[in-house]
Amino acid sequence: MPLRLFAGENGRRIRLFAPGCEKPLSGRPVLRYTLGRMQESQNAILLAAFGSRLPGAESSLELLRQRTRERYPDFRVETALTSGTVRRHKGAASRQSRSPEEILKGLADEGVKRLAVQSLHVIPGDEYKGLERLVNGLKGAGGFERIELGRPLLGNAADVALVARTLLSVLPVNRDAGEAVLLMGHGTRGRANGVYQDLADELRVLDPCVLIGALEAEPGLAAKVDELRALGVRKVHLMPLLFARGVHVTRDMAGEGKNSWRAGLATAGFACEAHVRGAGENPVLAEIWLDHLREAVEKLLT
Repeated sequence: MPLRLFAGENGRRIRLFAPGCEKPLSGRPVLRYTLGRMQESQNAILLAAFGSRLPGAESSLELLRQRTRERYPDFRVETALTSGTVRRHKGAASRQSRSPEEILKGLADEGVKRLAVQSLHVIPGDEYKGLERLVNGLKGAGGFERIELGRPLLGNAADVALVARTLLSVLPVNRDAGEAVLLMGHGTRGRANGVYQDLADELRVLDPCVLIGALEAEPGLAAKVDELRALGVRKVHLMPLLFARGVHVTRDMAGEGKNSWRAGLATAGFACEAHVRGAGENPVLAEIWLDHLREAVEKLLT
């Protein structure tokens, strides 16, 4: 039977009403249960993704939010976008317009004491590092008793090896000789970009016809075309190694425009098939992010 809860203006009186009944339910067990549930709201999880301007790209984040709520029913679960450009595009009226810093401050003001922040980035690049600085700055301050950060998909060497093995399980099946898979990552500046090469090395051992390139860094498409030709490839399966099915996937990878990877491969003489599912939409890859969240929550509660 659904119940309605009313709190007095002084915040001290709690009443539970059954539908159609003006007499409040009484009994200390109900009060203890209600207060217990209120105490549980002191634990929270923030899922932080880069974000996308495309409305349909939110499916990855929604999938992770649903699975997180199922696993942590006593935690408050919030989401944030780390890209200022995406947030500005969403507009002030969107619930996703607030920055991670603003959301964290709001959670602290609302009484959250223990917070796990889970990065939904692929590599520990600029966006992740910004989130890391924010979380580290709140440790021992900002109103939280404990705050922990879960690492991105490719957070360390063990993650790279695991992701390589996992990717093989989600690649197009029944590929013929002369068919290869080219994964498109985003790319970043500095040392973090080397994670793509680490992943490429792992994949090469497992399957020499699975390659990875970067959209906004090196090795880019031109280098991958040379590798594909050296392998004698005739057909390329394009797949994103990006969290969401955003602009980079639909336009820069699979789009019909002359500057897309799909068009570039066709110009180079390859048959091409694009697969546009974001990594966050894939349950086995999403599970890796969720496992990193599990580690953060365990640290939070110990």
